[in-house]
Amino acid sequence: MSQIDKIRPITTVLILIKHISKLYLFFPIQIMRKLILALVGVVLCTAGYSFVYTNPESDSTNSEVSAPYYEREMQYKGHKKSSYYVTMDDSIRLAVNVYLPKGLKKGEKVPAILFQTRYWRAIGLKWPFSGFVDVVPHTANFPVLEFPKYGYSLVTVDVRGTGASEGTKTLTLCDIREVLDSKIILDWIVEQEWCDGNIGATGVSYIGNTALYALYNEHPNLKAIVPTYSLWDIYDDVSAPGGIYFHQFISQYGDFCESLDKNIIPASRNARGAKLAYGVERVKGYGKKDMEQIFAQHSCNHYHRTEGGTAEFMDDIFTLNGDFRVQDVLFPNQFADKIRNSGAAIYSWSGWWDAAFSHAAVRQFINLDDGRNRLRLGPWNHGGGANVSPNIAAASEYDDVKEIVRFFDFHLMGMDNGLDKSPRVNYYTMGENVWKTSDVWPIEAERKPLYLSSNKAAGWSASTQQENYTNYTVDTTHALGEDCRWSFDTNHTGVTYANSTAEDSITAIFTLPILEEDVEVTGHPQVNLYLKSATPDGSVFVYLEDVDENGNVWKVTDGQFRFIHKKLQEKAPHYKDVVPYHSYLQSDAELMDTSKVEFVSFDMFPTSHLFKKGHKIQIRLAGVDTYNFKNLYPNGGSWEIHHDAEHPTHVELPVVDRTLTMGQR
Repeated sequence: MSQIDKIRPITTVLILIKHISKLYLFFPIQIMRKLILALVGVVLCTAGYSFVYTNPESDSTNSEVSAPYYEREMQYKGHKKSSYYVTMDDSIRLAVNVYLPKGLKKGEKVPAILFQTRYWRAIGLKWPFSGFVDVVPHTANFPVLEFPKYGYSLVTVDVRGTGASEGTKTLTLCDIREVLDSKIILDWIVEQEWCDGNIGATGVSYIGNTALYALYNEHPNLKAIVPTYSLWDIYDDVSAPGGIYFHQFISQYGDFCESLDKNIIPASRNARGAKLAYGVERVKGYGKKDMEQIFAQHSCNHYHRTEGGTAEFMDDIFTLNGDFRVQDVLFPNQFADKIRNSGAAIYSWSGWWDAAFSHAAVRQFINLDDGRNRLRLGPWNHGGGANVSPNIAAASEYDDVKEIVRFFDFHLMGMDNGLDKSPRVNYYTMGENVWKTSDVWPIEAERKPLYLSSNKAAGWSASTQQENYTNYTVDTTHALGEDCRWSFDTNHTGVTYANSTAEDSITAIFTLPILEEDVEVTGHPQVNLYLKSATPDGSVFVYLEDVDENGNVWKVTDGQFRFIHKKLQEKAPHYKDVVPYHSYLQSDAELMDTSKVEFVSFDMFPTSHLFKKGHKIQIRLAGVDTYNFKNLYPNGGSWEIHHDAEHPTHVELPVVDRTLTMGQR
């Protein structure tokens, strides 16, 4: 966020106070005082809703090189809002807001941007605040109400069973009924007098996925989408990353959605701002009693914590709906052919610390690419509100709206803005703090093994010893807490991992000697472990870390895996991938043989990081992250981590040749 953006709310309130002060001729002074104080409250609450935490003690001495800036002037001063109910083919009505460019002349037509959400299409503000500001929530680092200023209409929709829309939601995530609703919404948009027939779609997280789901319909007018911070494989991305049940998200997300469906702003969504709102915004002409009837329908909604509360494998049966399995839930990889056939251009977007969604964005790109699609991987948490590079940890300062406008300008407005001549992959190298480009992902890199060895050491050469191992007793108190990649709260302060030395006594660490030259790791590290486990089931969490000259330890990326899924498949049967493939089917599960050393191989989340000369590369292993994931060691556990000639445990790092220029990568 720029300094101008930070002071804009304050400037706005000063202007409003200046004009409103003239109203003292008509209203008693007591009312005028309350109105001015209310406006100040709006600004403070809006600021609190938008800003992210900046760590004043973080080392931000390294300058940050910005991504290419798109020069594009705003054509309009603001927007004009209207609201409607649009009837689906089963008579259920969905609440829709339309924000047209303010000053758009009658008869003029503009492209539309669709924003379908289960987190309310707009917040209903109490009087007098409703007369001064419109709020579209859960937009993270790109305020969608900027789009009308660039000559686009914005259409926000409460999906079925949420917000001010009728009906019930049969799944926490998107189901086929919701997908078919999007076709009717698209048809409705095309019929509007202000629409020129070109439609794009975008959004963050769930809303980003609705953009992908809309392509299922192969609608000819939906020509470009920007799904940001969104999933690809519901099991590996959300339900059980690495095969380990993600209890923190499944529980908290269910609570979050249930609050919204009761018309309550969740506690995590800025309590100050909540006092100014009555809940989801009503469609014009509808009152509180009308909404009570709609909220009663939402009471039948299903939530992830109940519908899949015991589902830990891809072929597990749902506890709530016994006739279908986790793998039967509709998610994008299951209809990749329809997405490709839609003809829409796709710009996939995520952050290095965005849960498992950085890998999801990569999978979207490599499976859906038609030569026009793009990929952006930045130094962000979920939603992109914070730059969480290890030596920065501050509010993000990137203009995400303009980057999305650049994409839509080319594909929806037909502007010759050079998009087709620019590299299609943009990624940020942490540590170095610069943006880089490529036309492919993964970029070319040497797969260099970093071998673990005795005495907490690591090296580039494999051990020649006949038998050697490190004993590790699993400490079931190990937990990263909420301040890590697994926080999905876009209003959260960001990922500011503490100095990891505090974990040394309860984890196993292996450290490379001081680097004599810079080492850039860009791509997908792969863990290859030789373990003898004391328990037939269990989990391992592996962290790649950067140790600076002062001994501070910063996490770079991580990976996790449940042992019983160790069986490797030759390739993913339903989509392309760049990492070892595991089916996560209960039918393929194999218990560990506690009498012998077993091989376990899995990937870490993609990253791009520069380990500087004078730093050390470190590998850390733990058995649990009890705050976020199921503890698979209820009675304790231990391993022998073997690292000898026969069992060369190592982490394969994608090391980039630093002598090549960016254009050669």
